[in-house]
Amino acid sequence: MSDPLVEIRGLKKHFICSGGMLKRREDVVRAVDGIDLEIRRGETLGLVGESGCGKTTLGRLIMRLEEPTGGSIRFAGEDVLKQGGKALKRYRRRIQMIFQDPYSSLNPRKTAGGIIGEPLLIHHPEKRHEIKQKTIELMSVVGLAEEQLTRYPHEFSGGQRQRIGIARALILNPQLIIADEPVSALDVSIQAQILNLMKRLQRDFALTYLFITHDLGVVRHMSDRIAVMYLGRIVELSSAEAICGAPVHPYTRALISTVPVPDPMNRAERMILHGEMPSPAAPPSGCAFHPRCPFRMAICDRLSPSLEQRRPGHWVACHLPSP
Repeated sequence: MSDPLVEIRGLKKHFICSGGMLKRREDVVRAVDGIDLEIRRGETLGLVGESGCGKTTLGRLIMRLEEPTGGSIRFAGEDVLKQGGKALKRYRRRIQMIFQDPYSSLNPRKTAGGIIGEPLLIHHPEKRHEIKQKTIELMSVVGLAEEQLTRYPHEFSGGQRQRIGIARALILNPQLIIADEPVSALDVSIQAQILNLMKRLQRDFALTYLFITHDLGVVRHMSDRIAVMYLGRIVELSSAEAICGAPVHPYTRALISTVPVPDPMNRAERMILHGEMPSPAAPPSGCAFHPRCPFRMAICDRLSPSLEQRRPGHWVACHLPSP
């Protein structure tokens, strides 16, 4: 087992939102509500859950694009939240992001070469003379041609634009890449190409991925381990094989039951959840999942379960005994 690259303890992010016509009421939105998590060197950790569960906010907290309300983040043993100025700039060289929308995340006024080379210009201006050659090399690595260097984002397809975003993320030789729904805006045939490219780059560049998605089929293909998130908390964490083959938490079981299976004879009975995920501004008492849980017990209404290890390497936050 490799050592952790990122260690997260008790991480919280609460947003204060004013409500009402006169804005006299303030609601606390608990986007991330006490998360303990590790990302190991060289692995792909899949982070999965419904829209609004806090996945993207967690990624932004690790990037220091958002400041947490509480908790700690350590990267390679260093306390990230105490860093500022030059130390924070150095940290951001080591961690990059691939965004969901391959069009809106690119500057329409810059060429592909300018977009890819910009991080190197910002972080290493002394290497200005190397930028063009480095950019051409990375374009080749991600499957783009040198003659496309001077083209603008609108001249590329969606898949090609995402390749530009990937090359931009690689130019600083990061250790960790946070991929936030990197293929959800692409056609299915293009999705497979981008996912295979990411797996190859991980091997060639010794990358660690935090792969954020709502697509369990994609996360199963990409991940070594999977963390399932619900209403700002991790409810289950284990290897991809264990999560997809023997899920424990009712929420995970419901998600897994929706994944299409080629052989109808091997298809598990679909577990349908009623209602929608509660608002993070007004979470239910006890277990956050209990209003939708088909196995709800009296204890679920009043006591929030902690994340406990049920089997070696398999962590679950649920009052139900393991099946």
